[in-house]
Amino acid sequence: MPDQAPLRLPLIVAASNRDETTDRDARLVNGFIEQLSEADVWVYKRPGLSVYSTVTAATGGGLVNWRGNIYSIWGATLYKDGVAVSGTLDTTNGVYTFSFVLGAVPKLFMQNGVKAYTYDTAGGLVQVTDVDYPATTVKGSAYLDGTTYVMTATAAIQGSGINDPTSWAALNSIIAQIEPDGGVAMTKQLVYVIALKGWSTEVFYDVGNPTGSPLGVVQGAKINLGCRHQDTVREIEGALLWVCQTKEGGLGVAIMDSLKARVISTPSVDRLLQQADFTTVYSWTAKIIGHRFYALTIVNKNITMVYDLNSQQWFQWADANGNYLPIIAATYTTDQQNIVQHASNGKVYKLEMTNYTDESDLITVDLYTPNYDAQTRKWKYLHNLDIIADRTTGSRLQIRKSDDDYQTWSNFREVDLGKDYPSLVNCGRFKRRAYHMRHACNTALRIKAVELGLDIGVL
Repeated sequence: MPDQAPLRLPLIVAASNRDETTDRDARLVNGFIEQLSEADVWVYKRPGLSVYSTVTAATGGGLVNWRGNIYSIWGATLYKDGVAVSGTLDTTNGVYTFSFVLGAVPKLFMQNGVKAYTYDTAGGLVQVTDVDYPATTVKGSAYLDGTTYVMTATAAIQGSGINDPTSWAALNSIIAQIEPDGGVAMTKQLVYVIALKGWSTEVFYDVGNPTGSPLGVVQGAKINLGCRHQDTVREIEGALLWVCQTKEGGLGVAIMDSLKARVISTPSVDRLLQQADFTTVYSWTAKIIGHRFYALTIVNKNITMVYDLNSQQWFQWADANGNYLPIIAATYTTDQQNIVQHASNGKVYKLEMTNYTDESDLITVDLYTPNYDAQTRKWKYLHNLDIIADRTTGSRLQIRKSDDDYQTWSNFREVDLGKDYPSLVNCGRFKRRAYHMRHACNTALRIKAVELGLDIGVL
């Protein structure tokens, strides 16, 4: 039988775990996909981490750029550009959320659902102690037309004085009560206050009421998606993302853009979420080299899942030991450099595509292909396997195979990506095969395809 024309192994690797684990089936770890055209798709290594600033190690509590300065929370201390600010913060409820307040004296408003604080350069760090500020709230706040809004677990939305989040009025309150579910998180989109609740989402706008709350409900904007956990809510370029749930059960990840919401998680991602313990979760967003990423870490499941809003694909990112990526928050510098906060080591890192390590640890890209059978159950004889990738000196790709549905693997064989035509020869026979490709070098990685020189048998 004459040789068959080369076939290409699919490298658009959508996460396809068959259950709530990730040790089988196709996935891409520590990478992402860029699609230049329908036929031109590349796999890239994820950005690396280099140290931007360091303070005394403590539990990370939030990171934000306000008026050109970088503010970070570590333990009970607020830092401005790496210098501790006088005062003590509450540490009982994880990562803080932030909003900005204008007025004669602009203020940074921060809260963690237990305590709330303001900061300005003249007044310093001040705890909000007004008796009309709720004793506890959900996380998140929204600044709209001079008023800062927070929400309680009973879905009561409370408003501050105009450009004064230290002053609150008991009458400035409205209940998100289209549905009887409780409040989970508060945020903002466009000129609307967004109340994320247990199984629904309600939208409010400023109607200018002269007494009581200035807010009124946007009746037609109610959404039948709630929020599983307040720490999953993040915003990027006006789009809101969060882990959603419904009254009927089931979990997913939702995105809201211009008040229109839809679920973006796949059934495979939903399977990972369904049995997850949400006691400790982190999330953050970043835009780098034209890609917008939403990262979701579920600590007790030891996984960081990343969604690329551009390619609409899900990936898994990990540290050097294959565990979740311990990043809890992200912001940017005045020169638009992405920076992220570690969970516990006191370090803020730059997120860089030209860095191929996490501080000093090599980033290992692992690409697991789907099972491939060339659309026939006949034996396939693989003479050669050719890698189509950028030619990079010092870059090597390790490749191994599984012919029994990811249960056992061959030893790795190595391909030098610095050569003109990197390839493997004498690759045996199979009926159905999956490949695992690993890149663990201090170099860039950009791979387009794998060509298979196959003969197909008669049986």
